[in-house]
Amino acid sequence: MPVVDLDPGLIAAGPAAVEAALADHAGAPVLARFGAEALAGAGERVTRALRAWLRTTPVATMGIGDAPRELRDALDCWVADPVAADRIAAGFERAPLAGVTVALLARDAVGGVWPGLVAESTAYSMLQGGPEFAAWRAEHPAQPAGDDAPRVRVTQERGHTVVTLTRPGRHNALDARLRDELDAALAGLVETRGAVIVRGEGPSFCSGGDLDEFGAFPDPAAAHVIRLTRSLAWRFHQLERRLVVGLHGACLGAGIELPAFAARVVATDDARIGLPELGLGLIPGAGGTVSIPRRAGRQALLRMVWDGQPVDAHRARRFGLVDEIVPPTRLVDRLHEVADTL
Repeated sequence: MPVVDLDPGLIAAGPAAVEAALADHAGAPVLARFGAEALAGAGERVTRALRAWLRTTPVATMGIGDAPRELRDALDCWVADPVAADRIAAGFERAPLAGVTVALLARDAVGGVWPGLVAESTAYSMLQGGPEFAAWRAEHPAQPAGDDAPRVRVTQERGHTVVTLTRPGRHNALDARLRDELDAALAGLVETRGAVIVRGEGPSFCSGGDLDEFGAFPDPAAAHVIRLTRSLAWRFHQLERRLVVGLHGACLGAGIELPAFAARVVATDDARIGLPELGLGLIPGAGGTVSIPRRAGRQALLRMVWDGQPVDAHRARRFGLVDEIVPPTRLVDRLHEVADTL
């Protein structure tokens, strides 16, 4: 059982008692759940010891209820509603190895964006060689795209550079060709000046990685090097102070991980934003473990990853992933208006 609810008496007794309760699960991916009332009742000495233990324990942790101030940032995730906590725990159970991996990765962010991207890619590649992704891949064999149409268009509009994803028939799903074309387009803008707008053509901004291509890599180690050699996350970071991104429709996986680097994110009220990677036995691999905590905090990242269900634009704004929401008919004009202010 990857989800373990800890007895309040054990929590009050301190980390040694908690570790003893988890001993039967040693070496297994576990989500340990703590009740807020029990944590609030722990003495000062126990609270200090718990904080130290929570920073280094190799299990994912969730608090349920109103977080005590002393431990608000110590657990990986806090959920006020027990019903929501059960839903998120059920999401975690889909791929507990990946669920623990993303928690540990987000808990102690390494210094700087580039080291964070290297750590993320390393963990992602490890999971690509793991059993959870293998089980998903066995049911979803990789298929060639069979589509040679251009994926990206760069234009000058109203005094701004506009980079448009042009794979509308696939909701701008990110395949290797789109990745390479977008990387080349953004690389050519790094040494220029002026605002850059990124948006998507068709019904969605970007529905995430192209699932037909997932698994079509030579081996996890080679994929790690390729991912960093053509890192769209790094390009978005290089441009972030000049970057405005427009979200609409499906904005999943890379479709929110990359925009989270931008100076401003404008979403339409029909946008659906989510991180579904755990369903594939993976973690966010397009920079999301770096960009989303920087924008919205690690708890927002983990709630979205473990839950796996998309949220609407209004909830994404409450998380901090979206700066403003407009009707679909206003998106293009508003992107240019915001770009004028950068």
